[in-house]
Amino acid sequence: MIDEETYKRFLDAQERAKQSGLALIEALDYRRLLLTKQREHDIKVALLEDLYRRLDLQSPNKLLSFYIGRPDGSAAEMFEAVKQWLDTVTSYLAEDKLEDL
Repeated sequence: MIDEETYKRFLDAQERAKQSGLALIEALDYRRLLLTKQREHDIKVALLEDLYRRLDLQSPNKLLSFYIGRPDGSAAEMFEAVKQWLDTVTSYLAEDKLEDL
């Protein structure tokens, strides 16, 4: 289902195309309403950069303490803590609550 804001942007793009003589597809692309291969790639890169930034802000000791229960551990335990952290980030993203994390 298309949300109201996206539909409004579509109607604006349609009107712009009529007024300016642009093809509708060009107006839609200008309004960033089309998911092109390049835009899809850019979204993936931005998501991974954001994930890296978020992980970089974490303290290894805090990750271990929170997910494993103690501030020190083996490489395998750190790997497990990071996997659990990624699962948490994914859950928050799916619920559109990432900024609450």
